[in-house]
Amino acid sequence: MLQIESRLNELREWIETADADILTIYADVNPANPENAGRSWLKRIKNALQELPEIRDSQGKRDEPLYDLVMELLEQEKPEARTLALFAYRDKNKKLRAERLDLQIDLPIVNLANGRVDVRYGDPYLTPLLFAVDEYERTGILIMKPDGWKFYEVFLGEAREVEEIFGDTPGEDWNLIAKSNERISTEMNYRAANPGGRFDKLSPKDRASARTDAWLNKYYNKLARALSRTVDSLPIERLALVGEKWQTSHFETYLTRRLQNRIVARIPLWPDSGKLSPNTVWRRVELALIEAERKNEMELLDKLNGNEGLRGIDKVLDALQMGRVQVWILPWSLDINIWRCSEGGFIAASREIAETVCSQPEEVPLREYVLRLAAEYGSDLEFVRGKAEERLLKEMGGMAALPRW
Repeated sequence: MLQIESRLNELREWIETADADILTIYADVNPANPENAGRSWLKRIKNALQELPEIRDSQGKRDEPLYDLVMELLEQEKPEARTLALFAYRDKNKKLRAERLDLQIDLPIVNLANGRVDVRYGDPYLTPLLFAVDEYERTGILIMKPDGWKFYEVFLGEAREVEEIFGDTPGEDWNLIAKSNERISTEMNYRAANPGGRFDKLSPKDRASARTDAWLNKYYNKLARALSRTVDSLPIERLALVGEKWQTSHFETYLTRRLQNRIVARIPLWPDSGKLSPNTVWRRVELALIEAERKNEMELLDKLNGNEGLRGIDKVLDALQMGRVQVWILPWSLDINIWRCSEGGFIAASREIAETVCSQPEEVPLREYVLRLAAEYGSDLEFVRGKAEERLLKEMGGMAALPRW
């Protein structure tokens, strides 16, 4: 289990012991964003805390120790992250508890665009984190280095090397694999530099040096089985293969169709691949995976053409509450308000529609209810970004869905 998963599990456990309201803070702290230059996110959090009603202790006094602890955690220098999440409260014994999480991912639902922060005091707001745990896909990265393969698990932006996957492969076997691969690579490079030749015109010696021998086939089968066991046990939902082009393509044929369908990226091997930390490996692979995600999102929107999909907030919310929506497609920013009836929970895109069900509907941010609605009606959520988000907003009324029927 990755460290971030352990910390999230602990967070859920100790929040259950809270005796009062909880201070929740989410902020975009990504140093790559111009709005965060000079750690200006810290100033925005301080301003947001000042706008909250004053937090008081059991004697009705301003809870200075809680504020001090929160500021101490915020002031700490931490490794660069994209999103900060912080929770603070007093447990049943009035003891102060606080936890700061520095996440290497962006969170949907919370509105952190343009330098905003989300600060609230009351019921614990764990929804964005729980959504991330459920929806972010666990990634496996296989690096096919000449001197020994490595496999990395990545989840919520945190990476670790899974050393046990190839732990029983002796060094001399890796040497034999490297020699076989080198012979093939040499021949492939020669052909690339001298196009137009035919393999059957090569000498028997040349053909023998280029062939994939039976031993290598046997060992690739063994490595494929090891990979399959690891993918199932973690479990890994998508795979990236890093190696020479011919090698990744060749090894892929030894994998089951189920594993082949999980491959989302094939990436050339880096010269310094043996010297990289797990998180550096992840950063090098991440761009290729993001590109694959954006492509899948556009393909999902393509399915909405014709009569297959639903477009527009009114149509989607109506179908959702009828149980028709299988996949609910939303913009990552989710800057949408809806009208909600407190009794029965009916929702609509406009006040006029909501007033046909109740006399005093309330206008509320959709982000506050989206996960609950998806769970209640058994719909899968799909948040889209980049060009797909622009297309959703401009061409499809800001919301779309694939219906069950």
